[in-house]
Amino acid sequence: MADRIVVAASAGVDPTAAVAQFARHEVVALVVDVGGRGREVAAVRERARAAGAVDALVVDAKAEFAEQYVVPAVRANASCAQHALVPGLRRPLVASHLVSTARRLGASAVAHATSTPDDVALVATVGALDPDLRVESLDAAPVAPGEQDLWGRVVSARDLDDPWAGPAGGDWARTQDPEPGAEPDEVLVTFEHGVPVALDGQRFPVVRLLQELDALAGRHGIGRHDVVADLVDGRKVRRVTETPGATALVTAHADLERLTLERDLLRTKQVLDREWAACVGDGRWASGLRRAADAFVEHTQQHVSGDVRLRLHGGTAAVTGRRSDQSLYDYELAGPTDGGPPTLAEAWSRPGRTAARRDRAN
Repeated sequence: MADRIVVAASAGVDPTAAVAQFARHEVVALVVDVGGRGREVAAVRERARAAGAVDALVVDAKAEFAEQYVVPAVRANASCAQHALVPGLRRPLVASHLVSTARRLGASAVAHATSTPDDVALVATVGALDPDLRVESLDAAPVAPGEQDLWGRVVSARDLDDPWAGPAGGDWARTQDPEPGAEPDEVLVTFEHGVPVALDGQRFPVVRLLQELDALAGRHGIGRHDVVADLVDGRKVRRVTETPGATALVTAHADLERLTLERDLLRTKQVLDREWAACVGDGRWASGLRRAADAFVEHTQQHVSGDVRLRLHGGTAAVTGRRSDQSLYDYELAGPTDGGPPTLAEAWSRPGRTAARRDRAN
């Protein structure tokens, strides 16, 4: 009896090559729907079956991705510009479903059909979840133009391999070119303990909230990123992505933290935020550092609740106002004082005293 292998295929990827390469196995195709190309999920499933897969499964993981991966990324102010969180943020979710499906079906190996330039993240995450499960590699990864998920989209074009070539207007799909005469939009984002919960006072699940903000920010060309990144094997690659909703959310959340976190806590968190994003971008979701950083971030979010007003215009999400019942902003200290400059001891103790008053009021 042939060994069974579970092969994850992104929506938009033709799984035919993967099924053919592993023809010596019983191939089960797995599509994990993380909100990128919902209309293409059924087509991928049918192509896998037609190519000879014994079965093709679809997992609707949009809510799971939003709540367990997008929310931590926002709370950690994951930098869309410096780290390629598309498709990095969804890799551990796909790996977890590969492992759980392999266990349930008695498969001895897993593989991943994707256009991602390296499979280090998959191997590392699967190994941390099930060290006995074998990970197979494809001889040639299929190409998925515009691979995307709830967080963002990879801009794919042949000439973008040249770091000097600029993206063409038709390369973008979730963002429009900013129009000089366009009217700006304002939107109020509400957070509770660092979790986005409402837009303009209307509460939404995280999936819907991100989709609504993505469409609104995308109309103003917000969230376009073009960076050169280093892979773990030493190669430099170009990452061109668009993350309109995620960029707007991170901008709002980071500003609210500046209003509600103490100076030293904020400074330390900014360092760990960069490490968190690096862990995700480098495929180290299963690392002890990422888990420890998550625990630190969780503690910092207890007071990160309030509203942030964003002005969306000309490719920029600009904060024009913020408010919070947990604010550390002291109106009496914000302007000039009649009592003269404080002593060093008084100035040094002010952040702690203000936070202590806030905490006692709660």
